[in-house]
Order: sequence, then structure tokens, then C-alpha cells
Amino acid sequence: MKTTQETSAQSRANRSLPNSQALNSTKNAPSPDGKDLAQIENALDVLLTKLLAERKRQREAPGPKPPLRAFGAADLAEMPILSDREIGRVRIIEDPLAGALELAIREIGEVLFLQGGVELMGDVIERVASRHPKSYGHLASLVDHKWDGIGERWHC
Repeated sequence: MKTTQETSAQSRANRSLPNSQALNSTKNAPSPDGKDLAQIENALDVLLTKLLAERKRQREAPGPKPPLRAFGAADLAEMPILSDREIGRVRIIEDPLAGALELAIREIGEVLFLQGGVELMGDVIERVASRHPKSYGHLASLVDHKWDGIGERWHC
């Protein structure tokens, strides 16, 4: 049995590794049974629906819209290179609700990868997006973007 210190040390080590290495260290995740998979799919469906609703609410909100940001080559060269996790944290600070929904969608992708790899990820997004035929492409594209880099092989 691991002590709290050993568990904390492993957790810190995983946070310092690139995403795929941290995921590989926990590759022993159990495979989902039908009930668990249905719950994961339902959760992903709810998260996507809420994220699209939040984006629509923001687009239609009265008042000034945030200005477009343009960056020159010199500006880009001075910007720090952030990990996916760091980008997620910045996103949550800038837009707490949408950022948290996006992070949860990403986490579901990571869970699915651990349980069945990119094949399971593709099967799940296919079933979830199929629930919404009119926005199938939009949902699949959104998830593809949020799941980009999981296992360093995900492409919808």
C-alpha cells in the first residue's frame, strides 16, 4: 500500500511529464462496462450541450464584444510556450464557465483513452455526436479540438 507521500510524489512526477507519459503511467485503468460507458457518453453530451449554449449566450449578449487580438511575429516570439494544462488554466481564468466545460471535455477524452485508446474515443464521439444530427460536424470538430494531443495520436 502506498503512503500519502509516495502517492503525492507520483502525482508530482506525472504533472511534470508530458501528457502521454503521465497517461502511460496509469494505463491500468479498468475498461468501461456498458453502464459506465453510457454514463460517460451522457456526461460528454451534457458538457457539449452546455458549452455550445454558453458560447451562443456570449455571442448574443448585449454590449461590446471583446476586441480581436492581433499578434506580430515579435509578439509571438516573446510569448511563453504553455502546456495544454497551463492553457486550460488560463482559459478558466479568462472565461470560468466555458473554460471549465472545455477542461471537463478534455478529461473525459483522457479517461476514454486510458480505457480503450483512440478507438474507444472515436466510438464515443460518434455515438454522442449522432444524437444531434444537425450539429454533428460542429460537435465532432469541437471534441477533436479539445482532445487534440491525447495519447499523441488522437485525430477525429
